[in-house]
Amino acid sequence: MSSNKQVTVKAIKLGLLGDSRVGKTAICDSLLNLEFSEESIGTIGNVKLDTIFKLKDGNSIKLILWDSAGQERFRSVAMGALKAVKGIVLVFDITSHESFENINMWLKQINEHCNNPCLVLFGNKIDLDQSLRQVTPEEIKKFCNEKNLTYFETSAKTKQGINDGFNYIVNEAYEKAQGFIDTNIVIGPNSNNDNNIIIKNKNDIESGCGCAGNKKKRRKSKDTS
Repeated sequence: MSSNKQVTVKAIKLGLLGDSRVGKTAICDSLLNLEFSEESIGTIGNVKLDTIFKLKDGNSIKLILWDSAGQERFRSVAMGALKAVKGIVLVFDITSHESFENINMWLKQINEHCNNPCLVLFGNKIDLDQSLRQVTPEEIKKFCNEKNLTYFETSAKTKQGINDGFNYIVNEAYEKAQGFIDTNIVIGPNSNNDNNIIIKNKNDIESGCGCAGNKKKRRKSKDTS
């Protein structure tokens, strides 16, 4: 087989939803192997991020992530961008019971605006001191049983649960979808496939965020995702 052989892959869209400050942007950065920052980094509107994801069947797809702002004034913008997504990652902060309670509101928004996407629930900031925890495992288990949600505890800082959670939702969305968007891209022979992820590019939509790359930071803005 020629070492110069290229592989054409197709694309699938996923979105992230949740209140401000739950760590959606940091979760995206963790998936893309960008540097974690303790500083608040904001998202205004929606940010589109592209990467290559290797599925459990060995195939590769272009994964398009929509990182959405959590503020109420951006909610209509967020939901408008997520109409065509195949899967949604719902995120709450385990140290904020309000952010957990508001998952019900986000589920309602999904039911009203989206076309039956696959769902997964992330309880983020598991790296923080457990004395700060406001949402108990029992509450989460009951909620997930009622809503038929699969749950992962995550830390954008330590990367705990991030790859496992995305492996689940991407493969679920891939198996459920009968077709993908038409965008095709080509992967060269020298792509690095550590942790099932190959960084390609990150295009900012409305937010003014920086470019993707290993150990880089996004620019700050006034609002926090």
